[in-house]
Amino acid sequence: MTEPTNAEVVHQLKNHLAVVVGFCDLLIAEAPDDDPRTADLLEVHKAARQAMALMQDVSRRLRVPTLEDHE
Repeated sequence: MTEPTNAEVVHQLKNHLAVVVGFCDLLIAEAPDDDPRTADLLEVHKAARQAMALMQDVSRRLRVPTLEDHE
């Protein structure tokens, strides 16, 4: 079994974070206006979005090619 490349690791992390963001979006949309859990969901959503933004920096530091590099 070979070790994943930096690009593969970054891609996998982005995918997992996208799942977290997506589920937060769904749960927030379905939550009643007075649901006290909404604040927690918003915090998780915010943290996941920030982690996704950090992945761009990680990609750059690891010199992982992005879609923009192919344009």
